[in-house]
Amino acid sequence: MNGEIVMGQIEGIKNYKVYKMSLTTLSPIFIGSGETLNKSAYFYFGKEVNVIDEKKLVKLLRSRRGLFEEFMSYASAGNLNLTKFLENNIPNFKNLDISKYKLMYHSNAITTKGKKGLNGINTFIKSSNGKPYIPGSSIKGFIRTALIASEIRKNKDRYTDFFNSKRKLKDLDVLEDMALSNIFTEVLDKSNFKFSEKDFSDFKDNPNILFKFFMVSDSDEVSLDKLFVGKQYDFTTKTNTVKSLPIFMEFIRPLTTFNFTITIDKSIVDYFDISLISKILTDYFKQYTDIIDCIYEYAKIKSDLDLKDILTLNEEKDKFPPNSFLGGHDGYFTKNILYSLCKFKDDGIEKEKIINLLKAHFFAKHNHYKHDKVISPRTMKLTMYNDKYYNIGVCNIKVEEELC
Repeated sequence: MNGEIVMGQIEGIKNYKVYKMSLTTLSPIFIGSGETLNKSAYFYFGKEVNVIDEKKLVKLLRSRRGLFEEFMSYASAGNLNLTKFLENNIPNFKNLDISKYKLMYHSNAITTKGKKGLNGINTFIKSSNGKPYIPGSSIKGFIRTALIASEIRKNKDRYTDFFNSKRKLKDLDVLEDMALSNIFTEVLDKSNFKFSEKDFSDFKDNPNILFKFFMVSDSDEVSLDKLFVGKQYDFTTKTNTVKSLPIFMEFIRPLTTFNFTITIDKSIVDYFDISLISKILTDYFKQYTDIIDCIYEYAKIKSDLDLKDILTLNEEKDKFPPNSFLGGHDGYFTKNILYSLCKFKDDGIEKEKIINLLKAHFFAKHNHYKHDKVISPRTMKLTMYNDKYYNIGVCNIKVEEELC
């Protein structure tokens, strides 16, 4: 192959298709900042959490004789419980104006059962302005996974044979690279790329180069009142119960809309057509709903929890059909390609294949085969919002308009 790669330059916008997109949350979503609010960073009462503004707090403490010194002594001893400190030293502390922002929480308690201390709260990622947003890399990562899964579903035998012959954790990455390489070959067949030998060699070493031609912007910001504090719950078919976990997060509320852009180099737009991407997202999401159906049928729920009713806000399905998952803590089923290797049957998923795949994936740590009947693993990740359980991370992504 001779010649140079034909690729539009970012400053030459005429070489690109640009789409204005929207992402609407249909259940609570969490994208972590990597930071945790410990019990010295907020105080709470009732259903409200107040995240402290440090400058305002110091000013308040200095305005009261001896209180700042007492606070510092308390803090230096470690394990500062700010709620308890304020409650013991300042009457009507609930009315103090010392917060950066306030959060409602939608769990039974902010404390861990049987413990006196408060839990840390994992914070949602925020911009330099201190407001929540969705990183473009998070959206692009989900699209990448959906594209790989789509390629594998179209050629199940090829990828299953490869994986079954290897069965090592690192081979999942090799499998993804193999799928990306085949996608790229298809792109070459449909596009006007011209590669030098070095260009092609670089791609073979890093198949993700493909996504340089496909760009996703960070979303716009939303207000802090779109956040709330939620708790993680696990549902397992082993016991048909929901287990409360001592994990708290700042979630984005359902029905919050973020806007962003997708920019596609015109040289690959024949393959990465926006309508094709939308279909691939929907197909990948349907794979998840098929898994939920298998869990539901096996669990045969006889309680107030109806698995058919926790995926998303039912009343908004027509306006915002769910087609995407985003963020963390949304469970094993939503971010892997293993289930794309399997066929879904009337009586469930190919159980033995999934068990073998998971044993390969987790090696000695995987013990689900002792209990798995139709689905593996048997756990779904939930949170609670307005007294109802929801899957974490369900979204609708759609095209609003073609900008150019």
